Amino acid sequence: MSRLEKLNARRTDDSITEAKLINEVYRRIAQSDSVKYVIGAMQPIDPEYTNNTYKQAERVRGQLESRLTDSCEFKYQGSVTNDTHIKAKSDIDLLVIIEKFFSLEKPQVPTSPYKGNPIEDLLNLRREAEYALETAFPQADVDKRGSKSISIEGGSLTRKVDIVPSNWYNTNKYAETEDDIYRGVQILDKSIPARLANTPFLHNYHIENKDTITKGGMRKACRLMKSLKYDSEKIDISSYDIVSIAFNIPDASLFYPRGGELIILSSCLDYCKELQSNSAFRESIEVPDGHRKIFTNGHASVLGLNQLTQELEQLENDILRENQRSFRKLSEARVEY
Repeated sequence: MSRLEKLNARRTDDSITEAKLINEVYRRIAQSDSVKYVIGAMQPIDPEYTNNTYKQAERVRGQLESRLTDSCEFKYQGSVTNDTHIKAKSDIDLLVIIEKFFSLEKPQVPTSPYKGNPIEDLLNLRREAEYALETAFPQADVDKRGSKSISIEGGSLTRKVDIVPSNWYNTNKYAETEDDIYRGVQILDKSIPARLANTPFLHNYHIENKDTITKGGMRKACRLMKSLKYDSEKIDISSYDIVSIAFNIPDASLFYPRGGELIILSSCLDYCKELQSNSAFRESIEVPDGHRKIFTNGHASVLGLNQLTQELEQLENDILRENQRSFRKLSEARVEY
């Protein structure tokens, strides 16, 4: 199956009407298949479909809220929440945040230290959540193998939902500003067991800001590279780290509104080649919220980068081969549609 065929299949679903499929611009432009792929891969998922994803997650939330012993807050995180999701069946992360306690970033000191055992509390929350999901959705598949989340899909649910037991983590910046974007969470990793700090709302804030500055170019770069990962099935790098790479591409290299998609592809390829050739630079770049480096401590690898770069380069070569009379180089190519 070709890239374009995989893209079409991925963006087709029973809940999406034929009229909407036909109206997706990339399907009907007079361009080669590789150009159609680039433009199509960069397009957002239909908002109606995304809204239905939230509706399914709300069903799961409602069942957990009524069945869990401890009072919890519920928040969403992940690619659906920042509009970098690429496949119609993107899963969504539901944070289940226990309210019995919260943690403070050092050097903050609690005025009333918690007397319980946070790890044991979260392990118990996870066990209760697993039982609640199996009871509430007996026909669904509840996957309990994940170290950080419980996955549920199938049965009456039309979306996959990942349930993530966690607690609030009040960062120093949150204490200073009381702005919710700086409030973090600590996610339970049951395999250690330990709690891992994360700031998903700050991550989304930076994605939104960068995308605004680049007039949509940031998210287009994310969706394209994530699409290549999904459709090639041979890029060993996480979607989160792909988004982080895209986030570090200079603004000017992504500032190409409608018609400049091929230039954004060229920018992604040039940036990945720069990361390949400059190890010091590669090891310096960080994820959007700044909590870690991208290419350190077992996260993104040079092998994964090489695989991503190879797929970008192959796509560029295919476009130039198919459009020899139209494009001499992608860095100057524009597509009217």
